[in-house]
Amino acid sequence: MMCFKFKIEREERKKKPNFFRRKTTFRWGTPNDPKSAWLAPMLIGALAVNANKEWVMCNESVRQQVERVYDTLRGSHEKLSRDIFLSFMTTIQGIAAPEPLHHKHYSLQEFHYVWSRNEAAWRAVRKLRADENDLSHPISNYFISSSHNTYLEGNQLASKSSADAYRAVLKGGCRCIEIDVWNGTPSRSTSKSPHPEHRRHLSSTSIVETLESVKQAISDRTGRHSRTPSTSQPALPPSQAPSTTLDSSTTLDPLDQKDLTERLEQQEQQSRDSSKTQNRTEPIVYHHGTMTSTVPFREVCKAIAESAFETNPLPLIVSLEVGADREQQEIMVEIMKEEWEGLLLDEPFDHFDHHQRQPLLDELTKKILIKVKRLDDSTVDPEAAERGRTLQINPVNAKPPICDMLAKLAIYTHSEHFEDQKSLSSRTPSHIFSLSEDRFTSLVQAKKDSICNQLFLHNRNFFMRIYPKGLRVDSSNPDPSFHWRRGVQMVAMNWQKSDEGMMINDGMFADTNGWVLKPPGFLSKDEFNFDNVPRRTINLRITILAAQYLPPPEERKTASGVGFGNNKHFRPHVKVELHVEKPHSHQHGSSGSNGCNGKHSPQPMKAIEYVQETPAAEGSNPDWGKNGVEVKFMEVSNVLEQLSFVRFKVEDTSNTNFRDALSCWACIRLDRLQQGYRWVDLYHPITRRPTHQGQLFVRIDKTIR
Repeated sequence: MMCFKFKIEREERKKKPNFFRRKTTFRWGTPNDPKSAWLAPMLIGALAVNANKEWVMCNESVRQQVERVYDTLRGSHEKLSRDIFLSFMTTIQGIAAPEPLHHKHYSLQEFHYVWSRNEAAWRAVRKLRADENDLSHPISNYFISSSHNTYLEGNQLASKSSADAYRAVLKGGCRCIEIDVWNGTPSRSTSKSPHPEHRRHLSSTSIVETLESVKQAISDRTGRHSRTPSTSQPALPPSQAPSTTLDSSTTLDPLDQKDLTERLEQQEQQSRDSSKTQNRTEPIVYHHGTMTSTVPFREVCKAIAESAFETNPLPLIVSLEVGADREQQEIMVEIMKEEWEGLLLDEPFDHFDHHQRQPLLDELTKKILIKVKRLDDSTVDPEAAERGRTLQINPVNAKPPICDMLAKLAIYTHSEHFEDQKSLSSRTPSHIFSLSEDRFTSLVQAKKDSICNQLFLHNRNFFMRIYPKGLRVDSSNPDPSFHWRRGVQMVAMNWQKSDEGMMINDGMFADTNGWVLKPPGFLSKDEFNFDNVPRRTINLRITILAAQYLPPPEERKTASGVGFGNNKHFRPHVKVELHVEKPHSHQHGSSGSNGCNGKHSPQPMKAIEYVQETPAAEGSNPDWGKNGVEVKFMEVSNVLEQLSFVRFKVEDTSNTNFRDALSCWACIRLDRLQQGYRWVDLYHPITRRPTHQGQLFVRIDKTIR
């Protein structure tokens, strides 16, 4: 009987509307959980008023904190007045134009409902303003979400290469990807089937024979004579005769005859092209000189075509590292033009001179730009270029010259070799310098006073790309903000690794399409030098109040991100990190810093002096008490808000395995961190996707001057 009753209840739940079922069938919202009973009237109200509004789900720990906020606001009154509620939204939450409040007084449930249905009033991350989505600037005026060795799924030495890796990063908002292309291995010819009864497709020879037979039939029916088929051409077997073969009763209209002939000729050409493609060797993609697997270049191009503009219209830059010889390079171009037809930018625009200026971002929507070295007739020996046909690649760094056919695709983004400080005087609008993180750091810390400003001024008008140093075989990442603060547009990240660098990268490009307009002082129209870019002083207080649905250890292992339950062995604490540059490190002559004149080892500084943490709490839904735990960063000077970050790390203090201590995290750009009582959405440490309703409930007080 009990089993039958349970089955009926389950069927009844399935009959509920999707919205209501989501809100009432989680563990926190079941009728058997008395802690969530207070939400029932609010959920019904949400359905009645507006089922399309987003709703903030609350566990008991967060509910108590919300109730404390309500009690503080209403004071000795039974309910919260409209005036105080409005003051709360404008003064504490910083909402310039809150929704009208129609009631004179609000109960706790009504207070939470109205508050949580206004996303700007509860989410910690501010939505982008219209001016931040301005696409009218030259393309070097943007930071671009970039990937290094995009084809790899793991480490740099022995992991798998796949086309799915491209799909993943493109769906994650990446707008600059990398493809390492090498000569493909000759494909083996298909063996003949030992069973003669197996049917085969028509060969190109058979199609030719069919076409001649049909043409002859048409000629016989219309009275026109054609040449007699050669005796060397065998008769077409009945089993291979096309459905259009004419019998004695067939009468064709001249237009039908023409259409039939054209279709068969087209089929013949397609068969010849297919046969040619099957017999030729096509390039492959992999990390040369390592044990990583290979993936066909064509397969990668198909994946890019499918995913590049699926949800993102902004342009994609494809950075090609080419180790293939001339013939394979020409095949590369053919494949790209075939697979990216209508997307590949293979000719310069005719409404402006690309030798004089860069295109604007909005001129390149849904376009793929190729970044590759360009053939320079003044420096490249034509005979050497020709030798690229037979060049054998032995050393890892030895690569053949780029053929003219491929070089012509580098229209607005061409690779140019960086020699030394003198290279920064280049004024070709389309050039891109690619430097390793070590090389760039060495330049920044050079003793020459002018180098930092030269880098900054160059990067304000022209492209620079930074890639991880070779020692990062585990696919770890540098701190990209170190390079962004010096104007570098593309910091190529190993998306395979979920580490601090990738978290900052995610925080930078959150809610964007992978192109972020640089802040004032960094734009090509500005006249600032590196030392007088506007910087601010910040006072930041963050009070950690509670959290809900944190993924406990056993659920993190599955990468599910589901944090339901209250694991008694889970003791989370919250570590808050303010990622800003060390005070005065941007100025010349700073000792022991990562500025322009530092004399110490060329390692970007980590903001270790700006880290604070809470005590450990209990379970997946911890509460840090009535007043919470305050962490504060006071009088932090020389801050660039748009290039500084606050990172929240929820760690399991009961876990002795340091690598698995991170439960979930969030990283928010400082200029987008909103004040007041806020919910911070948390992300999974492996997938970097949102955990299932995992959130911190905090109070943020931020002043900038």
